[in-house]
Amino acid sequence: MESEPVPKPEKKKTWLGIVVVVVIVVLVGSFIGLDYSHLFPSSSQQVLYIYPGVSGPANADHLLGGCVAAIAANGTTPKASEQLVAYLLTPSVQKSFEVNTGFIPVDNGSYGPSPSSTVPTIYGSSSPTVTVYYYTSISTADESYVGTVISNFEHAYPNIKVQSSFVSATNIVTAVQTELKAASHENIVMTIDNLDVGTLFYNGDLMNLTSVTPTITADAGVISSVGQLNNYETHVFGGTYFLTQLVNVPLVWMDWTAMTNAGITSAPSNYTQLFNDAKILYKKYGVGEVNFQGHGGASTATELYQWMVQFGGNPMVFNSTGDIRAMEYLYNLSAYLSPDYTTSYWATYTGLASNSYTMMYYQWPGSVNLTALSMKPYNSTDTPLNVSLQSMKEGVFIRDPVVWIDQWQVYMDNAWTEIVVDHSTTTYSQIPGILSLENKDMYNYLYNTTGTGYGPTVAAEYENNYFQPISV
Repeated sequence: MESEPVPKPEKKKTWLGIVVVVVIVVLVGSFIGLDYSHLFPSSSQQVLYIYPGVSGPANADHLLGGCVAAIAANGTTPKASEQLVAYLLTPSVQKSFEVNTGFIPVDNGSYGPSPSSTVPTIYGSSSPTVTVYYYTSISTADESYVGTVISNFEHAYPNIKVQSSFVSATNIVTAVQTELKAASHENIVMTIDNLDVGTLFYNGDLMNLTSVTPTITADAGVISSVGQLNNYETHVFGGTYFLTQLVNVPLVWMDWTAMTNAGITSAPSNYTQLFNDAKILYKKYGVGEVNFQGHGGASTATELYQWMVQFGGNPMVFNSTGDIRAMEYLYNLSAYLSPDYTTSYWATYTGLASNSYTMMYYQWPGSVNLTALSMKPYNSTDTPLNVSLQSMKEGVFIRDPVVWIDQWQVYMDNAWTEIVVDHSTTTYSQIPGILSLENKDMYNYLYNTTGTGYGPTVAAEYENNYFQPISV
């Protein structure tokens, strides 16, 4: 594929009645016409389409993002903490989170017409009044809603007072570790990003929930893929130290009007079709039309992780056969990427509405603010939630939450920059060598860094493929 021509930018596409306000959304296989009659007398229409993406050569597994619930190890009243976690996993609360924040419920009962509000009793009403410190890394925009959830909990359990803190995931790690070092024995519950929880696990800062999980989840039946992940967690970590609470699955968003105008009549079902469609779109509009979260940092590394897994690789090591194949593919596809890809990240998606690109390859639906774009569903069943559920049924995986994931992201971003961003100065044949160098740098970093989760033993485990995506 290295012989593919590299196109030169031409005149940007222009369409009659450029859209200012978009009305949307989507179910797999649904094509939804958007009515602009209130804006343009000609009733111009733009159609958006969303689906889980191509299956890839190896599998159709999808990256599972979001937050997990965990409890700090040395609280004096663990049952009070368990009661809060059980409440957060209640079907009705889970459903309410989906409505108000966009996060996908992990409980089967959340999808019924009347989700159960029953919570298992763990900390009885006659027990002494205690305080639970609740840390959450949920976004600032959702603080007001989460505050309401906690208020409702305190009303239901008047002998449990909750002090909430809305902070970043890394600050949660710092706060928890500070409290444990001070031996304060505070009751701490956290809703934390599923990557950052690894730092606390490897440092021994989390309560082992294995024996109490059946009680916490007594009235909650998690969807099968998440249940399998919880089981696999026990296999990998020797116990259950965190429970999946709020999840998100990146989806592929397309401007279907632009696709059909270019003569494309079906969403790409494999990577060959995606590549051919990218060339067709370029030929039609004179510029790259496939966008990517490639501005650098965590967003880029996260999207590359999914690509590599779907090519059968292990992104943790950079240079497995599947990793190399994925980057070789992206090297070729980069000729047809939208100019926006160098600045797009997890909260970028508006280019579809403003005609900056035709296909946003992978975007977290929870980050797409439909209300802010005046978007509304075609009907009550066509929602990103339904597409996300299909993705989860096809298979999911999470990134191994190792304590050194931030440094891994630095090396992955280095590879991305050298192979894709600097496409014109890198040759196809150099790709395996570039990825092997990042593998070597990661190994050396682990070998020469002291502390929990680092050192020669961890470096040897790393090189022996011990660290892998947690996939079901």
